[in-house]
Amino acid sequence: MRSKVLGLAAAAITAGALTFVPSVPAGAVGGIDGGNISGSGDVPNSVDVAAFGSGDAVAAWARPVPGGTKVYAAIATNGVWGAPKAVTAAAVTDAHDVHAVANDAGDLAVVWNQTTGGEHKVRGSRYLPNGTWDGSTLLSPAVDIETVTGIGAGIDGAGRVHVAYQSEDADIETARATFWMKDAAPQFTDFGANSFKPSIDVNPAGAALLSYFKFTNGGSIFVTRRNASLGWLGPKAVAWPDKTTDESVVGLADDGRGAVLIGGLEDAKARAVVSKVGTSGSLGAVNVLSSGNTAIHRDLAVSPNGTLQASWSTYENSSYVIRQAVAKPDEGFGTSGLADPSTVTYQPHVGLIGDRRNQVVVHDDADALTLRHRTNPILPFSTYAAGTQDSGAFAADMDRDGNAVVVGVRENGLSSFVNADWLDVTGPRADVTAPGPQVTSKAFDVTWSATDSLAGLKSSDVISSSAAWNSGTFSDPEVVGSNLVSGPLHVSGGLGRTYCYEVQSEDLVENIGQRSARRCTSVPLDDTALLGSGWSRAAKSGQFNGTWTTTSTKGRTLTRAGIKAKRLALVANRVPNGGLVEVRWNGTLLKKVSLKGSAATKKAYPIVTWAGLHTGTLTIKVISASGRPVRIDGLVVAK
Repeated sequence: MRSKVLGLAAAAITAGALTFVPSVPAGAVGGIDGGNISGSGDVPNSVDVAAFGSGDAVAAWARPVPGGTKVYAAIATNGVWGAPKAVTAAAVTDAHDVHAVANDAGDLAVVWNQTTGGEHKVRGSRYLPNGTWDGSTLLSPAVDIETVTGIGAGIDGAGRVHVAYQSEDADIETARATFWMKDAAPQFTDFGANSFKPSIDVNPAGAALLSYFKFTNGGSIFVTRRNASLGWLGPKAVAWPDKTTDESVVGLADDGRGAVLIGGLEDAKARAVVSKVGTSGSLGAVNVLSSGNTAIHRDLAVSPNGTLQASWSTYENSSYVIRQAVAKPDEGFGTSGLADPSTVTYQPHVGLIGDRRNQVVVHDDADALTLRHRTNPILPFSTYAAGTQDSGAFAADMDRDGNAVVVGVRENGLSSFVNADWLDVTGPRADVTAPGPQVTSKAFDVTWSATDSLAGLKSSDVISSSAAWNSGTFSDPEVVGSNLVSGPLHVSGGLGRTYCYEVQSEDLVENIGQRSARRCTSVPLDDTALLGSGWSRAAKSGQFNGTWTTTSTKGRTLTRAGIKAKRLALVANRVPNGGLVEVRWNGTLLKKVSLKGSAATKKAYPIVTWAGLHTGTLTIKVISASGRPVRIDGLVVAK
């Protein structure tokens, strides 16, 4: 793996010293073909997928069966799909517009449109711990709705399902929302007559963001949000000076901030326009992202940390293309770029983005399900072909790690099926698990864990930097263990140094994960580095570095000037009649430490932890009566 890091930043790396690793690692991308996840049968009329956790997903679809239509679902764990199960035990009349929702706690639900007595009904089913689906719950009013279109759905971290749809009754169109808690009756909200095409998104905390169109001022998009404790807030119109198209898309980050993407009309052409939405429902200034020709099939993706990706299809320079623009949290959008430089026509698509700004744009290009992707915004988009796409029905989602899952319909008469693919976009997660804050030997082990839910783990690199006890600067990061299949890594440290370790792992399709969080440990400064008179210095088996410094005389002192530390600890021996010492920093008392204990033991006694680096002189003074032994073994000087 080190060769890949070197290849990306060769100019910044010298032999043996790693001075730069990109904050968003580059890497390969591997496709995992899940194949037929539905079993063969008549052509599914709709399909959806929701990713959750890491490498997990639920897919749902509806297909004709004898006597009507059935809704089905299949669940993937670590990228492997289980057998499909019927969500509706018996055939129902005209089930379609199926939606799957999932959260990272494993709450799963399926929502669909179903005809009953000649009228459309929104219905839903939850997945039960015993591996079955709980039947069917009515999620729209029982009467006075003739048709339902444009269902959207989400689920929060508590398993509460949020649904939005457009209803029609007596030629009056109404945007509606349903809030469905576990073991509770659904709550219904409508947003007034002549409201159209709602879009909804939900975050784990229970906030929901919703947009819809109304013929106000010739046509405007309104945005409202639902807070868990307040319900739906008053809707606000997006401040576009002219008319808008009737389609909009919202997205919501984990922290409650979101955005809405609209088609703002200008010179009779639709522009891709984004307005950010605050946690109180306030709307920010509009950002016009597209220029020139009309931007259609607009889509908006929001990562958990609030990174935004807007995408749209357009025609320019004699070609149909898909463009995209990205905004980091708290920043504006950059210049748009090409996600796909040539498509057969204007392409409906699904855009996805992760916290690491790994991007995926999925579309059906000439009956081929195409995933354009990149793991780093400085790289061009690449293509992964997910196979033949014979029907317009396809869906895609991204898990919390940034891996994409896509499902599509393969049409072949009564041998039609739903096909699924995973795109392993991100590398493994890694975590340094040992050593602890300090060690009591110059030789110690570094251990770590690394997991990859899809392709599996290939190897890991251990990266280290260090600082001396009298220095406030760490050395450049250095790869001290390369291409390690397993641990521990045995290392040897220098006296008085703080070592920080990170792990970066690679999966079997050569994705390189982000570096783990740093874990630091300190090798103590030996007692022989502490200066003082009247103490006994001796070699002693079993002590740190094989030495200790002892006295039993009151008033004896040991000092060390020039220390630079954020944390200090005293390594000393406890004995039944042990003495008492005080530790001072630049003359100020930090702590008194009793070395009296029931058995002879070596221990690191915490002295102080500061928020920042402190420079000074440390003094250890015996304050117990003469005759009580004091045995000093070392000093932890940690950064």
